[in-house]
Amino acid sequence: MPVLSAGFMRAMHSWRNVPEGKIPSASQENMQAIVNRALELGINHFETARGYGTSEQQLGRALRSVPRESILVQTKIAPADDPREFQKNVTDSLARLGLERVDLLAIHGINDHRSLWQVCRPGGCLEMARSLQQDGLAGHIGFSGHGPPEVLLQALRQTENGFDYINLHWYYINQVNSPVLNEAVARDMGVFIISTT
Repeated sequence: MPVLSAGFMRAMHSWRNVPEGKIPSASQENMQAIVNRALELGINHFETARGYGTSEQQLGRALRSVPRESILVQTKIAPADDPREFQKNVTDSLARLGLERVDLLAIHGINDHRSLWQVCRPGGCLEMARSLQQDGLAGHIGFSGHGPPEVLLQALRQTENGFDYINLHWYYINQVNSPVLNEAVARDMGVFIISTT
């Protein structure tokens, strides 16, 4: 992993998913230029999410000419009450990215007790993510969290099919998630500090 990653939450045409033909060429060229520059700088980890409109689709197009073994791709999928819906969304995101497998699959947004239940209950989305991992569709399984530390800590403490990494907000001027960061480190989990700027 590089120290810095290329995040694509805002490097897309639209917050809504639109057909490929509706994406202006200038927007796609911008995405391609960002990918190319990141690679020139040694950044080979590319992060996106299903909820970022056309980001997955555009990033997938920009990565077509890049040797697959030279990059690490992460996408994030929101939890659902029905884990089969989560599974369908993962499959659809892989198609948007034009990939058979993502290196990192994050469950996007364990933000409250409801999403914690959707993910961590027996038969929930975490269990489905581990099944997708066993099928070779995903490498490491993680989650992003924007909720209170107590919810994030409960997610970290899942022992049955627990997580490999967390995407976490933590900054010099906002250290409310320090207990979460410390526990993740103690559990030898990967930690991505997100939206640092």
